[in-house]
Amino acid sequence: MATRTGGGPPPSKKRRREALLVSVDRKQIEIYEDLASETDAVRLQAAAALVAQFTPDQAPTAEHIDRALARLFRGLCSSRKAARIGFSIALTEVLVQVFGAPVSASGEGKDVGAVLGVWERLTDSSGGESGQEQRDHYFGRLFGAEAIIKSGILFQAAPGAEWTRLLDRVFELAKKKPWLREECGWIVFRCVLDLASSPKEEQVKVKLVEVALERLCAHDLAKTPEGVAVWLAAKEGFPSAKFPAKVWKHEDPLDAKERVSLGKVMKDSSSNSSASAGQQEEEEGKKGGAAANSGVWNSKLHFAWDVVLGRLAQVPKAKAKGESSRLGFAEFWTEVVDNGLFAAASSEERKYWGFSLFIKVITDSPRAVAGQAFTKNLVRCLMNQLAVEDRYLHRMAVKAAKSLQTRVAKEPAFAAAAVRGLMGPATGGSVTFDQATKTKTVEKIVVEADVEALTEIVPLFESLIAAPCGPHDSKTAAASRQFLAGLLLAIVRARASTDPKGEDDDDAHSILEQILSIFVRFAYFKDPAVSPAFAEQTQELFRSRINSCINSLIATTRYAAIPYAVVRQIRDLAKSEERGKFIVSMDETIAGAVKNAFKSLKKLASMKKDNAASVDAFRLLYSLTILQVYNGDADAASMLEELDFCYTQIFGEEKTKSKKSKKSKKEDEAGEDDDEKTSDASDALVEILLSFASKQSQLFRRMSEQVFGAFAETITENGLESLTSILEAKESLAGQQEMFDQQDEDGDADMMDVDGDGDDDELDSDVEVVEAGAGGSESSSSDEELSGDEDEGNDDEEAIFEAKLAAALGTHRLGADMPEADEDSDADMNDDEMEELDEQLVKVFRARRDALGQKKDKKDARATMVHFKNRVLDLLEIYVKKCHAKLLALDLLLPLLRLTRKSANKQISTRAAAVLREYTKQCKGATALPVIGVEDVDNVWELLKSVHTEATHSGPPAHATACSQASLLVVKVLVAQERGNVAGVVDVYGETRKKQLLSRKCHVQPSFFTDWNNWCVSFGKMKN
Repeated sequence: MATRTGGGPPPSKKRRREALLVSVDRKQIEIYEDLASETDAVRLQAAAALVAQFTPDQAPTAEHIDRALARLFRGLCSSRKAARIGFSIALTEVLVQVFGAPVSASGEGKDVGAVLGVWERLTDSSGGESGQEQRDHYFGRLFGAEAIIKSGILFQAAPGAEWTRLLDRVFELAKKKPWLREECGWIVFRCVLDLASSPKEEQVKVKLVEVALERLCAHDLAKTPEGVAVWLAAKEGFPSAKFPAKVWKHEDPLDAKERVSLGKVMKDSSSNSSASAGQQEEEEGKKGGAAANSGVWNSKLHFAWDVVLGRLAQVPKAKAKGESSRLGFAEFWTEVVDNGLFAAASSEERKYWGFSLFIKVITDSPRAVAGQAFTKNLVRCLMNQLAVEDRYLHRMAVKAAKSLQTRVAKEPAFAAAAVRGLMGPATGGSVTFDQATKTKTVEKIVVEADVEALTEIVPLFESLIAAPCGPHDSKTAAASRQFLAGLLLAIVRARASTDPKGEDDDDAHSILEQILSIFVRFAYFKDPAVSPAFAEQTQELFRSRINSCINSLIATTRYAAIPYAVVRQIRDLAKSEERGKFIVSMDETIAGAVKNAFKSLKKLASMKKDNAASVDAFRLLYSLTILQVYNGDADAASMLEELDFCYTQIFGEEKTKSKKSKKSKKEDEAGEDDDEKTSDASDALVEILLSFASKQSQLFRRMSEQVFGAFAETITENGLESLTSILEAKESLAGQQEMFDQQDEDGDADMMDVDGDGDDDELDSDVEVVEAGAGGSESSSSDEELSGDEDEGNDDEEAIFEAKLAAALGTHRLGADMPEADEDSDADMNDDEMEELDEQLVKVFRARRDALGQKKDKKDARATMVHFKNRVLDLLEIYVKKCHAKLLALDLLLPLLRLTRKSANKQISTRAAAVLREYTKQCKGATALPVIGVEDVDNVWELLKSVHTEATHSGPPAHATACSQASLLVVKVLVAQERGNVAGVVDVYGETRKKQLLSRKCHVQPSFFTDWNNWCVSFGKMKN
């Protein structure tokens, strides 16, 4: 700024000029300051403001240009976080504006060599700076070179000394500082790609690329990851260019003969992180260029991997053109990744890159390529790292496993390649992959698989079941087969719970039948092609898996025919012995019953669809009963005979109905006999369903519910009484003996429900293999109640036992007062006294054993009755939903109320109240109420009085609510039959109110009358 003098301008003018100059300088300072801002918008705005000063219309001077370039190159050497980004953007655009504008009047400021000189001078490290300052200058040179290349000022004419000069400086920096080598290679690689898509003259572009390759080889960087990337980019973009000789075979790094050399180059894309920077620099000169390391290990994959993998994905197409000598993906992956990065002697860092590459291939590559990434060393390392959480690469292994699941979720067809890679013998996989790694990787993959993938997975599983990989000892084979059976079951459950997603339902049906065929083959036959032979326990497991599959499938109507297909296949294979000897032996009586059952099934299949629900229900009932025969159930054969009776009576009446118009009086009487027979058949069917419902199996529970739902409307009074009689039975050993005609402790073990809670999520006893600690995984209120009584009696029983034992031994209980005794009370006993003592001890311990046995019997019997009542309540809930408008349904009110009050099991009491609540809910509206005739009115009045009597008993809160609901339901039925019945209803409630006020034995709750008053208000409004 000029100083003030006496002859200068007036003070006011001087001050104005000074203010203007300060304003201009401050604006420039703010622009350069904002170029280093960490906010993107601020940086871009500042760059735009600076570039605007160099547009042609601004006619910048050479001095202005030189000053700006110098300031921008210095800014590239700043250590501020975002300075290099902002200054490089501004530098690129300024160079574009300056060298794209017409020559200025002075003709200065347009020399590319001068720009390179400023770049070299301002980014040079003289050696006197600190380490941080030197690194800043190195980065400044790198960013400066990138800006110059992006500006295109070197490519406006044929390549000259400036292009060679810049490449030399970049490659010198790459060799001098290995930790910058990847970035240096990246900018040259990007330059080659940009040139390929540039509109410049082809000859000029080819020459530029040839110079780049020549300088790359001159600096011994051709056989580095960066060199490979640049070479491949040039090979693809400029196939007509002249490549340096004697570097790669056939001028191609991906040539098959360069497999070993390429593996070494890519494996050394980063060096061991333990080496210091000083050591690396000292060793640079000794190593030369072939395997020059980058100095510092970097967890991020080198960009050259993307280039190589991208080119290998195109190999099939290239080979079709005749390039048969080029590497295939499988060869490259095996040599470079599996035998290189995942070799046993490889460091954890290299295995880390291997997992990163695996994730990249699985995520981005085509299915055919990604399926080849499962190699032996990789799969082994994946299993080892997944198995233990504290291993160095555990998190990367988990990430790799999740990438597989993600790929399958997006592309279900990839599941086949994933399963084959993780479990197949060719890849070194393990049949028990999930068990070895303590994950559910394979299970999550198979449940996402589509039909296309399952057509490969299911046969693979069958072959592995028949001949497990690894040691062929029976124990290992059994574990493998158990795991594979679980996977097949998981597939069935997944397919049953979801609708086909754009798939052919016939194909899905075929897959499910194929899975069940596998279970049938190994569950019921001694196949000579199987090695080692199946253990009896494993075959029993496979039979339980069949039940579990059917349990899942019958919930969906489109799979209703599968149970019949299963038993038919068992029968056919037993006849043909195609799969070996049938393990089930049947006498003539049982075989005849099975044969008759199949005849009935064949007739059912040909029946019309008018009664499809009933036909399907009977087919299911027949199929599962036959399956029980094959499973060795002693009662199943007699059940088949009862089913034949039901079938004859229920489906035989259709023929008589079709000819009803031609019936005579005699035929009408025969029709009445048929109705009576149908009632008998319905009652027998209820008994059969109860026998199934009593079993500890979700399959039989679901089957009994489906069949009961189909025939609920035909249930007679006797059939309904069979259900309610179970509710009336005691939840004790006496109740069990009465219900099942038992006189001793030999009850049906498979009817035991230790949970007793009736939860829908309970596990099938014939599905899951019992393991240590697995039996008590779920608890319920009934468990606590079952154990509560025995806890209360433990002390008394223990005291009695100790007293008897003390009496036999002539001693005293611990803590009891010791009676006075003679000094010789401890004298030795003779032989007679010892024998007498032994007999007394035997009696004491026998009594103790019997007491414990009785105690267990009582507990088991109670659990049995609780389970059975839960199943009956399930059936009654179906009945009230389908038949709530039937007058017969009113017979359920009192049994449900008494069960709510009397049951010692809280869960049963609550469940009974819930069924009654569902009944009253279904009866909302006049059309949903049972319709009674004049002859039934007296019985309904008696029912109302009985409900009120039940309400006077003391019970849990749910009982009072249920009584009120039941009473109002009966009231609605009476009023719907005749509005004049309201007067009688008022009298009944009045009598109950009197009992409440006058009798101490009456425990009716206030809510009983509150609900009645509310109904009266609603009824009064309806009348008005």
